[in-house]
Amino acid sequence: MKKILSAALSLLVLFSLMAVLGPTIVSAKPLSEYNVLILKNVNAWNSPAVEGTLTDMGVPYDVMSGMELQNKTAQDLIDTYDMIIIVSDQPQSFYDQIGPQMGKLEDYVKAGKVLEIHAANWGWNGGLWTTPLPRNVTIVQSYSSYDYVIANNTTLYSNYASHGYFVGLPADAEIITVQAPTGSPDYGKPSTAIYTLGNGKVFVTGLTIEYSVARKGPEWKAFYTEMIMNNLGYSRMAPTPEAPVQRGINVMLFNFYYYIQYHRNLERYNTLYEGAVAGGMDNETLRLATIQNDTAAEYYANASQYGPVVANFPRIYIFIDLRKAALHQKQAVGILEEAMADW
Repeated sequence: MKKILSAALSLLVLFSLMAVLGPTIVSAKPLSEYNVLILKNVNAWNSPAVEGTLTDMGVPYDVMSGMELQNKTAQDLIDTYDMIIIVSDQPQSFYDQIGPQMGKLEDYVKAGKVLEIHAANWGWNGGLWTTPLPRNVTIVQSYSSYDYVIANNTTLYSNYASHGYFVGLPADAEIITVQAPTGSPDYGKPSTAIYTLGNGKVFVTGLTIEYSVARKGPEWKAFYTEMIMNNLGYSRMAPTPEAPVQRGINVMLFNFYYYIQYHRNLERYNTLYEGAVAGGMDNETLRLATIQNDTAAEYYANASQYGPVVANFPRIYIFIDLRKAALHQKQAVGILEEAMADW
């Protein structure tokens, strides 16, 4: 519970910082110039939370039923949308309609697009997925009131934070959340992940996004907002450095957070590493920590390729590299801290 409150408090602090700093430039391409397609037949758990989140972010969207999707080709989708979101908790008719069209959606992703699948079925509307997800990933029914966010060591709570976990995830998958039914993370039950398909990305989650964003704490809205920004950043329609900008706080908020986290953990890493070498820590542990530190530096260098990060960090294409730099730097610190705790 303390971690949940801490996450919410962190967001409030960041919003306060934004109020002090004043309005800021946001993405290299205005969020209003992205276009998202929402696929659903009904609202999940009677909540249009996906539409509400996109509206709050200023991202335009269309809504289409499974039957209406049948009238669209893969090329129609590629030409029109940056990202497609499949909503959770649908009636069986929806899954029966979507199943035969998965090949079309996979072709869409392979062209460099993003497919965001909210796979939490077994919900109020009674539907079940009838086909595997892209790359033969499947979801296993498993209810958990707590799911652990690996990136920031926080826990999301809801009546049922997730309805399942994924099996068959490809080796390149980045695990974002895992179920934590007893309060401790179960790394064998990944509940949110993202992986490649051709030139694009597939994001899958068993979290009850729509229910929990609408009915639970602000950490759910913050988590989902970040996921949308991250996923949009992977689209091949993602902005170029020369594209125009708009004003707002969404991208700035999270980029600023990861910028600060990276530098704090880098400073901590340098101190720990010096002490570890002086104390005679084994070479294998030092090597593992160094790999994470070097990987973080590479991602930070990517974020810096268009100039000083501080001047450019409102841009969405920098968000992905900054986030990964911060996460790898945190892992480097964690390796050293864990080893030192056993001395």
